[in-house]
Amino acid sequence: MPYFTHGETKNKLILLYIADRAGAIPTRAQLYRTAILNSDMEYFAFEEALGALLEDGLVAEVPKAFGDCLGVTDLGREALAMFEKSVPENERRKLDEYLDTHRGDFLRETQISSRIEKGESGVTLHLYITEADRTILAVSLAAASEEQAMAMRSRWEEAGEPVYNYIWDILSKENR
Repeated sequence: MPYFTHGETKNKLILLYIADRAGAIPTRAQLYRTAILNSDMEYFAFEEALGALLEDGLVAEVPKAFGDCLGVTDLGREALAMFEKSVPENERRKLDEYLDTHRGDFLRETQISSRIEKGESGVTLHLYITEADRTILAVSLAAASEEQAMAMRSRWEEAGEPVYNYIWDILSKENR
């Protein structure tokens, strides 16, 4: 009979498990959302466990165009392989079901991204589409206000793919 962990150790194993099984390197928000919705972990426990994983080198921040993601290191994979069974099977199964259902959402969230930059010259909205760790479309737009930039940003997730396809179609047409 396996020994089941509790407290911070269990939280660290759950975060390692999620990061390893997410299908792509998850963002901090994705890791947090998955942990909070599928375990008894609370916000401060999440932050404490994640901080310890980063400090111990079991998880590393991976910079991306849309922000940092959290990847499991080789050391983290070794630890997970040794102690994965310490997380009860019903919890692992629940996490697997959630990840299977939301894997496409995770990928979409990391492929279509944006950021708002406020500077002396005004507000700039940066829009990105990435694929296989490569930016395939980057657009920067000057916005009249932060509110306008936020409104445009909120529509980008839905509009990103059609905008990309439109630009691709227009630019790849041969001259007639």
